[in-house]
Amino acid sequence: LKLAIGEHAMSRKSKLFWYLLKFLNNWLSILYLGGIISIDFNNFFLINLTYKFMFRLFLTLTIFLNFSLFSFSNEDYSKDYNLLGNKLKIIIKTTNLDKKVFKRIKKTLKNIELIIDPYNSSSFLYRFNALEKNTEISAPDLFVDTFNLMRNYNKITQNSFNPTAFSILTNNSSDLKKIKFYLDTGLYDKCLNISNITTKIRNVFSKKLSCTKISFDSAIHGIIVENIKYILERENLESFYISFGNTIYYKNFESNMPSYNPRIQEILDINQISLKKFSSYSYLDIADKKVRTFNINSASRKLVVKDDIVIIVSSDSPVNNSILSNTLNLLDFDTIKKLKFINSEIPILIIYKENDFYIRRYSKSFQQYFN
Repeated sequence: LKLAIGEHAMSRKSKLFWYLLKFLNNWLSILYLGGIISIDFNNFFLINLTYKFMFRLFLTLTIFLNFSLFSFSNEDYSKDYNLLGNKLKIIIKTTNLDKKVFKRIKKTLKNIELIIDPYNSSSFLYRFNALEKNTEISAPDLFVDTFNLMRNYNKITQNSFNPTAFSILTNNSSDLKKIKFYLDTGLYDKCLNISNITTKIRNVFSKKLSCTKISFDSAIHGIIVENIKYILERENLESFYISFGNTIYYKNFESNMPSYNPRIQEILDINQISLKKFSSYSYLDIADKKVRTFNINSASRKLVVKDDIVIIVSSDSPVNNSILSNTLNLLDFDTIKKLKFINSEIPILIIYKENDFYIRRYSKSFQQYFN
């Protein structure tokens, strides 16, 4: 049997057939050992012609059936991208994937980078930040929509969150002492004002002061995930996983990927909190010591950098999850502590440390995720 099947399989260029036959051989061996098929392989060549014919017919049918099942089973198509200092991971589970999907994704990612990467000298955002005062520039739709989102959150948080905090961070995102000095002395106060950015018509922007610079770091992970989700759903793909930075989204997909970074998981474990799987969520990323716009409270001119806080937001919108999980970092936690529940229809969990004790607060809608 090995000679008859093995040599034939090895003579084919496709490995698929070889693996199928290996599977079939193992399956027959299990049936044989279990006494379901009684075959004496030592006397195989002494079996009469009728038995050989029936066995070969059975073997042919089994190969055909298994090959059919194998051909229509789902496969995982995985792709990693290095993007904006982070890793984007995409896994698609489908029977037959048009490889052009990844080309469309690559093109979309390049376009996004060329609009909202503040460190890429070719990007629109970089050029906007370098504008002299009162110089007008026409902005692409992604910039317009994202800026409007930033402006809305600036109003909602009463200026606690301010994307123009990037005016301080442009070259100092890792220098805590210098950032604190700038905040304490007020050297950049006139620059940290979103009202310095004006719009004419819908997409024509200008700045009152050239020192005002912005970043979309509070929502960028959600923006990327939302765009990839849109592409995959347009392709009618029903099972996929997307992870970028602090934002994860998956659909009809069983994931064994880690849900959070190790520090967040450690805090959850300390508080003996076990959570069910979310299909769409973001968390405040405390993995590194870099300061971002959502680490500066522009209203109080305070630096907010903690490594003992967990914020998880789970709604259907990756963009909403991303910006909320980050900007909630700027809340007045004394006020939060007095609440029994966070007043929000969106599932939100906040755990923070105060005087060596952890305090937990969550919205009622989050209760469904506790194990």
